[in-house]
Amino acid sequence: MSPGPTPRLDRAAFIAAIGLSAFLLFTLELLTGRLVLPTFGGSPAVWTTSLCFFAAIVFLGYAYAHVVATRLSHRHGGMVHMALVGATLIATVLVPRNLAALRFPALPAAINVLLVLVAISGAPAFLLSTTTPLLSSWFSKRGGDPWWLYAVSNGASLVGLIAYPLIIEPTIPLSGQRLLVFALLVLLAVALALVVAGARRFPVAARKPVPDVAEPASPRPSRRRQALWLFAASVPAGLLAATTTHLATDHTSTPLLWIGPLGIYLASFVVAFSARGRRALPIFDRLIPAAATLMWVPYVARGVSWPVTVLVPLLLCSFGVLAVAIHGRLALDRPGEEHLTRFYLLVSAGGLVATAFVALVAPVVFNDVYEYPILLVAGLVALALLPGPGRRGVTSRPGAALREAGKRLAPYLAVGVALVAVSVAVSSWASGIFVAVVVFVGAQVIIIGRSAKSLAVGTMLAILLLTSLYAPSRLTIVRTFFGVTEVREDLRGAAHTEIHGTTLHGLQFQDPRRDEPTSYFVATGPLGDVMRDMRTRLPAGAAIGVVGLGVGTIAAYERPSDSMTYFEIDQAIVDLARDPRYFTYLRDAPNPPRIVMGDGRLSLAAARADSFDVLVLDAFSSDAVPAHMLTREAMRTYVRDLRPSGVIVFQLTNRHFDLVPAVASTARSIGLGARVRDFTPGAADRGRLAAQPSRWVVVGRPGDVARFDAAGWSEPPAGPVLTDDFSDVMWLLRGW
Repeated sequence: MSPGPTPRLDRAAFIAAIGLSAFLLFTLELLTGRLVLPTFGGSPAVWTTSLCFFAAIVFLGYAYAHVVATRLSHRHGGMVHMALVGATLIATVLVPRNLAALRFPALPAAINVLLVLVAISGAPAFLLSTTTPLLSSWFSKRGGDPWWLYAVSNGASLVGLIAYPLIIEPTIPLSGQRLLVFALLVLLAVALALVVAGARRFPVAARKPVPDVAEPASPRPSRRRQALWLFAASVPAGLLAATTTHLATDHTSTPLLWIGPLGIYLASFVVAFSARGRRALPIFDRLIPAAATLMWVPYVARGVSWPVTVLVPLLLCSFGVLAVAIHGRLALDRPGEEHLTRFYLLVSAGGLVATAFVALVAPVVFNDVYEYPILLVAGLVALALLPGPGRRGVTSRPGAALREAGKRLAPYLAVGVALVAVSVAVSSWASGIFVAVVVFVGAQVIIIGRSAKSLAVGTMLAILLLTSLYAPSRLTIVRTFFGVTEVREDLRGAAHTEIHGTTLHGLQFQDPRRDEPTSYFVATGPLGDVMRDMRTRLPAGAAIGVVGLGVGTIAAYERPSDSMTYFEIDQAIVDLARDPRYFTYLRDAPNPPRIVMGDGRLSLAAARADSFDVLVLDAFSSDAVPAHMLTREAMRTYVRDLRPSGVIVFQLTNRHFDLVPAVASTARSIGLGARVRDFTPGAADRGRLAAQPSRWVVVGRPGDVARFDAAGWSEPPAGPVLTDDFSDVMWLLRGW
């Protein structure tokens, strides 16, 4: 689509300002998420809350643009905007550097994250969010096509998303990234000044000619139509947040993982708001049922250990289909140019409503991730109500439209439900690859044939029996800012297990074995070696520190002469571990362990030096890696807290990451030694104590870790050194 008859130099200024602001907005979003993440324990919810914050900022920016564009003249609007630019540059210079000082434990974590984000990025983010709608309106008044600029904006945002994790983050330290943001803000100020000056520099003849007879303005969109825009725009934004959280739960919350869903979200706007992109909408329309089903299956079959090479493409491609389909229909239903800023405002409001629902409301209202299926169903409803690629306008009979869409989608959804049921059943005994095959075969059935109702009903009836046989008994489930934790009754009622996200975090038997350490922590495993070494060195008693409570299993190693301190960030985990209906390790310990609430690294930094003889790091969230706990700066804190001859023990068991080389090399970079032991339990331990395979690394002074050689520990291989400036562990994914 042509940008319009606006003079070439003026167009260049508009493109530069919009492109730079969009690039910078998403660079800033990733940077601030990266800065805030360690202060709140590395929880995936930090990024979800960050998405909510930036959605709110975008909404406020679009509201500002709507007011300036519709209430002020071009000249006065330019003066107001340049005043905002100056104020933003001053505020950026005054941004606080010590984020730990902005952590207030008395506040709900999500609210605290929002306040920190306001302090460190509120002013520049607001300025950047105003640029596209405001300059698009001005561009329209000068004779250009404003919708073309929306594709330019989202394309530049996509470039910023890709550049940050692949170029900026690996090569520029965090302090340098802050300087880069300020420098780009100065360049943006220059580009905006050129745009504002262009209102006087170019003659009126360069703008849209005034017709002899005034053209009638397009009617103001109805309230129902505006409500539909808001509702439809909310679904892809909500799925963006939910999908990112789903991926980060078992991996790590990091910019390299964030950019996948967010990049697809932005790319869907580029496709939807470009003339060439909209030609592909009929193809995406046909893929909607398959995409919705494929997104549903990993949610339901969460017990399956999905291979990364299967799960990530599965979710991203399916999310992309739904996002393009919904945004494409929004683009088809866009209003006249005089209502452009109102349309953008409603689209941004939809993003705010959805991300606030996922980040702030759902963790309080729901005890599980129910927002995910709710959003999928909402997406199908939105697609049923919006005009499709072959239809014009929104029907005046929404009930009839919904019934028509329901008849069209019912067979698809029937097969989809059957496929979900199959996945639930096989998840208890089949591998993730097998489930993926079932999913893709089922998707082909959905695409090729619609009349599969009898197959769906028969499959569902058979699966009801299977799921009743295989499903574990759930005792309780709680949800907080830090994730979903479930307590189950397993092993035919002999044990209680705690599942955080999708990962086992502890197990205790409910019979005479209740006092013995189990799962990853059995006495015949690596932690048993460390505790025997401690008892040999310190027969009179030792001080033990543990980061990550779980169910309190390590308290089973405590002697009457020992003292134990746990560091835990999630109060719900503490409440479950202290509840004798579920677990009794803490209650039965010879000395009640002390529990310190807060991020483990920050709490250890505030602790007294020389506090511990053994320090155990077991601070995983589901299977996600808290990278800030593994950096060189973090290890210096741990060493400060160690007594002479003390050791640091890292529990590095992980389905997706090979963390041992990085942790070992990071320890060596500050003069420490490291040893690793991979533990494969024997049949006796697996049967009696539910022992799990595990991988542990012990770190300490070279002479202290050498003591473990006799117990079968070995020298770890070399790997990258992790620092606070460069701590992206996504490059450590197995198979990369």
